[in-house]
Amino acid sequence: MECYHSLLLLLSLCCAWVIAQGRVSPTTLSSTKRFHFNVEWKMVTRLCNTKPLLTVNGEYPGPNIMVQEGDDVEIVVTNGVAMNTTIHWLAFLSSH
Repeated sequence: MECYHSLLLLLSLCCAWVIAQGRVSPTTLSSTKRFHFNVEWKMVTRLCNTKPLLTVNGEYPGPNIMVQEGDDVEIVVTNGVAMNTTIHWLAFLSSH
C-alpha cells in the first residue's frame, strides 16, 4: 500500500511539473466544478448595525467561485426566500 501512495505522489508531482513547464495548459485538464448555494435571509451585524440581508450559504457577500478557463460549472441553488431572487454575477480575470 505504501508503494501505491508513493506512486500517486510521484504521478501528481510529474503532472504539476509538466504544467509548470508550460507543456500542458491547465485548461487541458478541465473539469466540472460543482457548487450548492443556499439563499436565505439572515440577520447580519456590520459596524454595530444589525439588519436582515440576503445571504448565500450564510455569507454576505456570497462565496467566491474559483474556476479556470475551460472548466464546466454546475450551480444548484436552493431558494429559501418566499419570493423570486436574482443572483448578480461579477467576473474578474486573473493571471494567477
